[in-house]
Amino acid sequence: MGIRLGGLLCRPILCTQETMADIVFLVDGSASIGLENFQQIREFVSLLIGNLEVAADRIRIGLVQYSDTPHTEFSLNTYQNKEDILRYIQNLRYKTGGTFTGQGLEFMLKQHFVETAGSRAQQSVPQIAIIITGGESQDEVGSQAQELRQRGIKIFTIGIKDAKETLLRQIASEPYDQHIYSVSDFAALQGISQSVIRKVCTTVEETLKEIIQIKYEKIISSRCNETAQADIVLLVDSSGSIGASDFEEVRKFLHAFVDSFNLKPDKVRVGLAQFSDRPYQEFLIGDYLDKTDLHQKLNGLIYRRGGTNTGQALTFIRENYFSLARKSVPGIAIVITDGESNDDMEEPSRRLRNLGVFIFVIRLGMGNMEKLRAIANIPQEEFLFSIDSYQELQGLKESLRNKVCFTVLLQSEGNRFYLLCFPFLVFMGLLNVNLKINTNQNLP
Repeated sequence: MGIRLGGLLCRPILCTQETMADIVFLVDGSASIGLENFQQIREFVSLLIGNLEVAADRIRIGLVQYSDTPHTEFSLNTYQNKEDILRYIQNLRYKTGGTFTGQGLEFMLKQHFVETAGSRAQQSVPQIAIIITGGESQDEVGSQAQELRQRGIKIFTIGIKDAKETLLRQIASEPYDQHIYSVSDFAALQGISQSVIRKVCTTVEETLKEIIQIKYEKIISSRCNETAQADIVLLVDSSGSIGASDFEEVRKFLHAFVDSFNLKPDKVRVGLAQFSDRPYQEFLIGDYLDKTDLHQKLNGLIYRRGGTNTGQALTFIRENYFSLARKSVPGIAIVITDGESNDDMEEPSRRLRNLGVFIFVIRLGMGNMEKLRAIANIPQEEFLFSIDSYQELQGLKESLRNKVCFTVLLQSEGNRFYLLCFPFLVFMGLLNVNLKINTNQNLP
């Protein structure tokens, strides 16, 4: 079913019948718009809404008109069907007056994106604001827009005629090319309607994925702290190609990474080896369970310098670390290297994986990516990380920890953990990926 508007049949596009979102329009009704142009805004808003699947349990719509002061036309929970909304907009009264966009933004945040007005933010429903303005604001907008964005509300700005790009950028969410529209006159609004709807629908889907990803990671983090059992070996490249200053970045990362786990004899245990021309045993799995002692040991790590024999180091941790690991818990190796090895890495990594050890690899800088692909477990998008500089290493901690935790929990808790995460995996498109993690654990 579609809605006929001015001879045009509007059917839902892109946003599926299952799409859920709370969308509030903030419409400029100031004197600078003019009555004839305000009618163009009415038709544009109606056209956008006509392409959405409006219902109390799907997409909800709210509308604020602003000039000297903002005014609630209707809230997110006022109307439950599209026809009533379109009928209201056809008869929308033009306010006239000044242009106080900042007040309108603050009003929208405090009076519309709240539970009493129908917002479902607490239920993890994406929150979208669409701002339509025709000129410069007579008040400040930056802080109000920032507060909206900090609350997780995605803001689209549509500037008409005299609305400057600087104003639109102050308000809109990033990336700007996805959230800002600027047209030369009011008649041109109709021409951007399909593009606006496409981007709104895409933003809704991406926002929901972000929300679900955060919840999913919280489940993993909590479960990891409570129940995870693993023997983790960190294998750190300490060769001359690393450099002393970059080695300090690696040291900082090691501190943060080990600190994120619940280290206990029956939970997570860690060991660490360095390598350059040859491997160096720093401490074996489980040698340090007290974090204070562990951090002191990390502070005392010596930067070794020399060549890079990664294959020899992989053999070393297989023979001296994982041979002493618990057989009943997952083994994890995390290799941190710039990727340039003087010896063969493929056969040693295959033999390590054959023990059931999962190998994560962090490539630092511009090292040989193809050789490192032969080390990491598959799928490589889950087990192989690549960053351009050592300064970026600190930003990997959470992502690496979550992927290590997921791998560990999936192996140790099996179907129980998989079923817990199943809805998240399906929505995020991770179902097939994580099946591969499970089935390819011992691939040669």
